[in-house]
Amino acid sequence: MLATNRQREGTTEEILAWVDSTMEKEIRTYHSKKAVMRVTKAALDCVVSVTGRKPRPGKDTVFIRPIPDSQYSIRLWAGSAYTHEFCMDFVDSVTEHAVNSPFKFELWIVPDPDSSWLGAPAGCVRSLERNFGISQDKILPGEEKFILRDGQTCLIKRPGKRDILFTVPVRKRPERTAVAHDAHVLDFPKEV
Repeated sequence: MLATNRQREGTTEEILAWVDSTMEKEIRTYHSKKAVMRVTKAALDCVVSVTGRKPRPGKDTVFIRPIPDSQYSIRLWAGSAYTHEFCMDFVDSVTEHAVNSPFKFELWIVPDPDSSWLGAPAGCVRSLERNFGISQDKILPGEEKFILRDGQTCLIKRPGKRDILFTVPVRKRPERTAVAHDAHVLDFPKEV
């Protein structure tokens, strides 16, 4: 597909020559310009889900919980419903203004303590900005955020202080009316 994530440098003529060369390669891959355009259109027509925007006061549902032994709180708000994401940042507990990583910590995704035998993968999470290669000192004040998934259990490890454990909310989904597979569905209880 005629696309790149790298910025092209050069004159207009040089960039147009690169576009022509890239199109020729794509035509060889897909066997026709019409096929290249069809594949490109399908990619551009797909659903684009934006996540990471800071919450809008009075418009977005926000959950704020104070961090014990700290002047800061954790703030969660809904990110992309399409990809089941929540966003997290830190706020000053008094002003509720967002701050970037206000203390030394590690944010971990850990197995759910209620079903730890399922062996969910654990891993350390970095901020969205750090994942995009922005160094910590270059993140604009109050703009740092972390992307979590609905239902994930998270652990914040702070040197010299007790760990913090929380579970990301799960958004209600519409009742399932159809089964993904042509099968009979047995209705076992979810909890006993």
